[in-house]
Amino acid sequence: MQKLAVRLMIFLLIIPVSTLLSQEIEETTSPVFLRITIYPTVSLSRYDYNNDLDLYEIRVYIELRKESQLGPPLENAQIKALEQTLDFTNNHYEKRIQVDKKHPPDEIEISIRTESGFELKEKIPIPMWLILKEPKPQILEENTDLTASWEFSKFKVPVNFHAYNFKSGDVIWSEHHMEKTGITIPAEKLPKESIIRIYVIPPWLLKRYLRGNDKARGSEINIIPWSQVFLRTR
Repeated sequence: MQKLAVRLMIFLLIIPVSTLLSQEIEETTSPVFLRITIYPTVSLSRYDYNNDLDLYEIRVYIELRKESQLGPPLENAQIKALEQTLDFTNNHYEKRIQVDKKHPPDEIEISIRTESGFELKEKIPIPMWLILKEPKPQILEENTDLTASWEFSKFKVPVNFHAYNFKSGDVIWSEHHMEKTGITIPAEKLPKESIIRIYVIPPWLLKRYLRGNDKARGSEINIIPWSQVFLRTR
């Protein structure tokens, strides 16, 4: 009976110690706020108007913060996308990754590891690519209307269309939630002797929230394809 009583006493002493240890581990392991934003981007040639230089790339921006989206940024994390290491800039990580324009990828693999032990490795599907078909990079003649059109690699979605004077920043033409895949800007709306930037982008395409005890509330993945072109006017 005496041996049994001793064993019972030891068992009762162990329980609170183990409970305290688990509580201490929980308190020292903070969740990570994670925001992944991926832009499949098609930029038509800008500098010498040679269309062979059209650039397909994936722009990746990743925000890591301690405990919540208002927490301090987590630096020194090891982050890769398509096997390329992201760079820490100000308060986030980023990388522009050129891909094969003839066979742009349908997914992107992201791997993350922080100094505190948080890890994530996931293949994220790219729903589709959005490509401006016209105008091609060019020097636009005077008194010429400007026609723009675009297409989708998989399925059609509404887009926002923007054209502005790249030198002054003034808006030339802007439309939102467009169901059509083309637009014509009258010649009188176009500035002379300037550079025009045109881009099309969906209002939103894919958002997925990430859940788990190691992820802070609101952690998410966003994918937004877009396309742009620059041209000059006489």
